[in-house]
Amino acid sequence: MSTTSISRRYARALFELQQEGVSIADALSAAAAVAGVAEVASVLDQPQIPASVKTAIIDKVAKGLGKEVSRLVLMLCERGKASLLPEINALFEEMMRHASSQIEAEVVAATALNKAAQDSIAAALTKAVGRKVVIKTSQDKDILGGLVVRLGDRQLDYSLRTRLEGLKRAMVS
Repeated sequence: MSTTSISRRYARALFELQQEGVSIADALSAAAAVAGVAEVASVLDQPQIPASVKTAIIDKVAKGLGKEVSRLVLMLCERGKASLLPEINALFEEMMRHASSQIEAEVVAATALNKAAQDSIAAALTKAVGRKVVIKTSQDKDILGGLVVRLGDRQLDYSLRTRLEGLKRAMVS
């Protein structure tokens, strides 16, 4: 069984808890962030360290996990699967976005986008697709200018690099 299918089971169970009114999103996100740190991950992979100690480490660094997430972390540590926490969190967040009719778009720009530009892009994408769009931004100086937007399985490339390459191809042929 792949780790994604295992993680999806845990994420689905957590999502159902969240739907029942148990607030776990913040604690899960904190636990996943701690487990994603390389030094902590190496400790979590040590079979000679007791699961209770591993859980205590995550709880202390995350500054309190809450009862449900603490039990999840303990169970994952006992089963040697604590390294799945970041993947479980990502799947859980995806389920939450889907349930609230949100979709995520990845926006790549040549320079850092300020908050106003991010809000403007998110509003334009929301209007275009008819669902609330949450954007994640990153930088790639190689695109020279403009944006590359990945929305689900679609990619909208408005980068200067792509336009220049198209112009170059047109001039060559």
